Amino acid sequence: MIKNPIMPVLALALCVLLSTKFANAHALPGSELTLTEQPTNTLSLKLSFALEDLIIAAPSLFSLDGAQIDEPLKGNVLNKLNDYLHSHMALISDAQALPVTLNHAEINLVHNSHVGFYRSMVIELSAPFNNQSELFPMSLHYDVIMHEVRNHRAIVYWQKSDSVLVKLTSFSYQKPQGEPVGYKLELE
Repeated sequence: MIKNPIMPVLALALCVLLSTKFANAHALPGSELTLTEQPTNTLSLKLSFALEDLIIAAPSLFSLDGAQIDEPLKGNVLNKLNDYLHSHMALISDAQALPVTLNHAEINLVHNSHVGFYRSMVIELSAPFNNQSELFPMSLHYDVIMHEVRNHRAIVYWQKSDSVLVKLTSFSYQKPQGEPVGYKLELE
């Protein structure tokens, strides 16, 4: 039996061409922070990012991998998450750090057109502010995921009273001279 040497080459080329449509790798979506002023002189913060990226950045939170979808986190794991967040984010207004409180956290299953379904950590925080001072400009120090996952990005939004989102800034990891960068948040 005579074998045609072209057939294996064509089969391999066909496999490569067909697989490229499905083999595109994309990073998981980055962090999204949405800030909203509440009528009680409180700043509300909604934070979301991929659970898988959080576990890479904070292996001590690996137990989150087994958490139920759409169920509030409780107990020790919530305390660990709170400690982690406080060591990697701060809001500063009038040269004072705002005391940020973790109010709620859960894991949701979400879909992204580039990566498909993934688990998103959704966190609700609050911070009181002095009514006498202007809220903006404010400084944000944030490296929750990006201190370990270097391709991680963050986008910060301001939610106006009419529910419209205004983009304040977007950024990636930077640490010139070993110091984290603070991002100035201003409404234009």
